[in-house]
Amino acid sequence: MTTTIPTTDLQRQSADILDRLLAEHKPVATFLMFSGGHDSLTATHFAARWCVDREVPFQVAHINTGIGIEQTRQFVRGTCHDFGWDLVELHPDRVEQTYEYICLKYGFPGPTGHPYMYRRLKERKVERLVRDAKVGHKRSDRVLLVTGMRRDESVRRMVHADFQRRRGASVWAAPLEHWKKRDCHDYMDHYELDRNPVVDLLHMSGECLCGAYARLDEMADLEAWFPEEAAYLRDLERRVEEAGQVSCMWGYPARYTSLQHPAQQHLFSPLCVGCETKVAE
Repeated sequence: MTTTIPTTDLQRQSADILDRLLAEHKPVATFLMFSGGHDSLTATHFAARWCVDREVPFQVAHINTGIGIEQTRQFVRGTCHDFGWDLVELHPDRVEQTYEYICLKYGFPGPTGHPYMYRRLKERKVERLVRDAKVGHKRSDRVLLVTGMRRDESVRRMVHADFQRRRGASVWAAPLEHWKKRDCHDYMDHYELDRNPVVDLLHMSGECLCGAYARLDEMADLEAWFPEEAAYLRDLERRVEEAGQVSCMWGYPARYTSLQHPAQQHLFSPLCVGCETKVAE
């Protein structure tokens, strides 16, 4: 088969990862998980080219957590439109899975509350995505989920992450696992991919502002660059305090929050690598 994927060592390794998973699992559906971050954009663009080359049908999936920066959602939608990618945007199934409901009931999460937030805001949506993709297929069939995880993102990730991992019917792939941040920037420059301004301002995609791993100065950055989102969080702080929650400050690693689950600190959370690296070292 003649490939259109460039034969640089870097991209050849990435194509080999996806080729191996395709041969081993024979997925009935392939989703490119696009958060709006630059690693995610690079992985999505590369994997889309790979899918076209291998004649693998695919869709791009974006999780709208309901507590992110709208400009990032618009960037995702615009990028998919420009490239002609079929976008699936996932939203909460019911009010109990919304960030506002969770915070009003339990308070804002600190780092140890992150597993709970990940489960409610992202993991359940991915499970629904996979379940819907398997309708009409056999129970044993699998779905491929491509992410932009990279090995050099943190020491903790290097030690604990399993970059190509099957979990039930889901097969998680990280074709950029061996790339450096500079490689992603070079790739974007080569293909003239538009940058997400949110990433350049905040150094994160901004698709989820749950605050579990927020930096000390993160609220100040939000107030400076994205005042509408900051104002919403400040108002939510007021309402969470009025609801009687001890953990009533966004981004504060609360000591008493009901959302703390220390035993789950290393929950497999491939869609939150960027936030976890804030406290990884």
